[in-house]
Amino acid sequence: AECLKQEISCPFNDCGCEYRGDRTAFIQHMKESLGIHLNLAGKTISIQKQLIKLYEERSNEQKICIDLLSRKVNALEKTYGAQYIWRIDNYHEKFQEAVTNKKSTLYSPTFLTSRHGYYLGLSICLFGDGKAKGKYVSLFICIHHGDYDALLPWPFSHRVTFTLLDQNEDVNNRRHLSSSVKPNVCKENNPFLGRPIAERNASFGCPRFADLDVMTKFN
Repeated sequence: AECLKQEISCPFNDCGCEYRGDRTAFIQHMKESLGIHLNLAGKTISIQKQLIKLYEERSNEQKICIDLLSRKVNALEKTYGAQYIWRIDNYHEKFQEAVTNKKSTLYSPTFLTSRHGYYLGLSICLFGDGKAKGKYVSLFICIHHGDYDALLPWPFSHRVTFTLLDQNEDVNNRRHLSSSVKPNVCKENNPFLGRPIAERNASFGCPRFADLDVMTKFN
């Protein structure tokens, strides 16, 4: 049998009821404190709702922070990666502008080859440049003046590979087009490959990167 003298706590102790006494008094306490217990339970539920709301808000804030950090990481990878993807929107419109000489050359955003690397930029002539005009797409790269030029080896001697990405929905049928340029390090090419004195060097690359009709075949 249960001992009537055993000291027990009120089951509403977690809600704020501080009662503690023997079993006989406990039964009386439960009968007399019904209203008090309901009031304490109501306050506890209200506090828990507020806490849940606060936790949900904090959770949403953390999700937003994680999303922002993820975007920043992606942006850094694009900005400081050895590979740079240049997406050209509204190709047909820009091609017509090149044909009519309204805007013969397009320029990419500048980018770094690494966090403290070379500062480069791309340019493209969709209707060709010079002798290639009307026959080929001309694609060039240019070395810009960068904040870390003093730390880098000069003249620039790294191989540069240009790739036209085929976006065919069928991955197995994609036929990317690539062309590489290995800089010829010599005194005559210093305006192209040397450490920039002005804002940017002269451009170099592939005047005959791709036939004009190839561009229309790529998705």
